Amino acid sequence: MKNNSIGKIISINKDLYTVMNNNSLFPCTVRGKLKNIKLTVGDNITFNKDTLTIESVEERKNSLIRPLISNIDKLFIVISTHIPSFSSYLLDKFLVLSEYNNIKPIIIITKMDLCTKEELKEIRKYIKYYKKIGYKVYTNKQIKKIKKEIKNSVVAVAGQTGAGKSTLLNKIDKNLNLKTGEVSYSLGRGKHTTRLVELLNTCEGLIADTPGFSSLELDIDKSEISGFFIEFGYECKYKSCTHIKNEGCKVIEKVNKGKILKSRYDNYLKLIKE
Repeated sequence: MKNNSIGKIISINKDLYTVMNNNSLFPCTVRGKLKNIKLTVGDNITFNKDTLTIESVEERKNSLIRPLISNIDKLFIVISTHIPSFSSYLLDKFLVLSEYNNIKPIIIITKMDLCTKEELKEIRKYIKYYKKIGYKVYTNKQIKKIKKEIKNSVVAVAGQTGAGKSTLLNKIDKNLNLKTGEVSYSLGRGKHTTRLVELLNTCEGLIADTPGFSSLELDIDKSEISGFFIEFGYECKYKSCTHIKNEGCKVIEKVNKGKILKSRYDNYLKLIKE
């Protein structure tokens, strides 16, 4: 009788798949028909403990291309205030990505200590708005609250290169001892420090240290994008309203009245043009 067990792929290095089962790790390989399937970190699989081979893979509830990872519960969106500069556009792109993939987004703002009083006032305006429309927002000083978000969850970390993702993870769990990179002041962005996607066991959950990046491509039909801006609603005169110039558009009315943040609407228009 086969000695099969349920596990999760937590790292992949060429043809070797590290599988976690009850906090124990097993180095597995793939054979047969599964060789034609591109397995990813985060995949839930059945494997044989005797032969250390992966036998089958469960259907994924979601999957990201960059970082390449599956079955994510939460996405920590790490956004810097300085070097790299705060980007509401990149933040909104990550939020659309989360909504599209049915992943709960958690916004984490870093480098608040580098802000002037005026800059702090502006950043706090953003924080207040995103909280008001239903998103959780933390700063990188609120480590206890961030740790609670990891419990019983599979979490991916995404954001600008140099925004402090690995530094944040080291604060969450100093035993992770992840490599952090210097920020290039001439370019205003960080150097890539993370190479392989890997799920790390911490805070009673799993968190992925993923390659940093500063751009993000969304493979979403532009007609769908407005549905992922959660505060837009569906009150417009026409169901197919694009929220651009349509008469009776409630979204444009809300923007003009200050009920929708102007930057959110501008970022929506920019995404439509992309």
